[in-house]
Amino acid sequence: MAHDHHFKIGGLVWLWRYTRLRGTAAGWTIWPGSKKGWKKPRVLIDQRLTGRPRLETEIHEAIHVCFPQMSEEAVVAAGRDISKVLWALGYRLTDAS
Repeated sequence: MAHDHHFKIGGLVWLWRYTRLRGTAAGWTIWPGSKKGWKKPRVLIDQRLTGRPRLETEIHEAIHVCFPQMSEEAVVAAGRDISKVLWALGYRLTDAS
């Protein structure tokens, strides 16, 4: 079952969906027109993630949306560092709906 949210980021309304992803990816950022037939921007997060890995993936994909010019290496490093700070400050998911 997918859990959908919508966020306006950079002038676009992004679908933010939690769903089961195939393969090893924890998340995907999909820009309009980047996949055949996908006209709306979306972020997909693997619904099986919990705890800090989920927080890190959410931050990672949000960085891709906000800063599409950043290299994957920079996004990985920033997502990891930001999630460590937020986790240490006590940020936790309290309502998954």
